[in-house]
Amino acid sequence: AQAALASAYDQTPVLAGVELLAVSRRMLAMTLDYLRTRKQFGKPVGSFQSLQHRAVDLLIQQELSAAVVAQALTEIDRGCGGVERALLAARVKARCSDAALTIARESVQLHGAIGVTDEYDLGFYLQRALVLSAWLGNSGVQRRRFAALSRHARAPVGAGA
Repeated sequence: AQAALASAYDQTPVLAGVELLAVSRRMLAMTLDYLRTRKQFGKPVGSFQSLQHRAVDLLIQQELSAAVVAQALTEIDRGCGGVERALLAARVKARCSDAALTIARESVQLHGAIGVTDEYDLGFYLQRALVLSAWLGNSGVQRRRFAALSRHARAPVGAGA
């Protein structure tokens, strides 16, 4: 029973990371669409170089999350267990939480006030990202867990805790 509980506890943050990645993708897609359609000075605001740079930074965050999630899912499918699975879970949750919150913050800023209203779906994605990033420990908690597990994994056999 303890092994099954440990497995479920480690797989849950990975699944939260998958949902955070999906939320991030949707928020970024909405933001890019908005940048293409919103006009200022007779041009789409997405044509301004500074906003393009910000959009690329968000895409990089999304792709880093996707890579970590893909690796974790592959390793879990392969049957990794114990400390390796726990390390992957902490890594996925920390990376996806940070990326989702960064994308949410920037998306709201790029949209303006409409991004937090109930009339626009971005606000709902923002709320979901906030809840998921805090659930089972935020990125700081997951990084501390990763560090503790890493130290434990490197400790010689018979060494004290």
